[in-house]
Amino acid sequence: MTNNYNRFNEWLGLASNNIDKVIKFYNINEYSACVFRIQLSTEQLQKALIFLLGLQFRKTHEPSKILEAIENNSIIQIEKKNLNQIKKLTTIAREIEKEETATRNGIVIDGKLISPDEYYDKDKTDTFIKKLKEIIIIFRELLKEIPDLEQEIKNLHKFIKKIEELD
Repeated sequence: MTNNYNRFNEWLGLASNNIDKVIKFYNINEYSACVFRIQLSTEQLQKALIFLLGLQFRKTHEPSKILEAIENNSIIQIEKKNLNQIKKLTTIAREIEKEETATRNGIVIDGKLISPDEYYDKDKTDTFIKKLKEIIIIFRELLKEIPDLEQEIKNLHKFIKKIEELD
């Protein structure tokens, strides 16, 4: 039987693979692919957090809505400082989720379809990279509250350093 801890690790593994791809795509100037993987890894980190909190969910591309609902749920007890961190994480994640399908299909501006490769330049991508870094930092801080996650915390720290090296 799969438990929430196993699901947490599975989602964290998916997110880690995509963060690796973010860095690789950035280094070869594939900015639209980079932003797509930022969006994907952001969703996956949030899904890992949902499982870590002991919750379940159906298929969603907006896990921030699930995490935001925790705030109003009197059954779920989370320390105020952790709740504030989760709120901060979801606020940033929502900005990335807003890209929706633009990372794959492009965007229509003034009646003209702009491809993802045209739309996501280095400046736009840098903005999203910074947001991903903030999410990873918050996620890492939340994990520090839980015993036996030292390796996961170290891995997140490595990603933060690799992202900083991109600047």
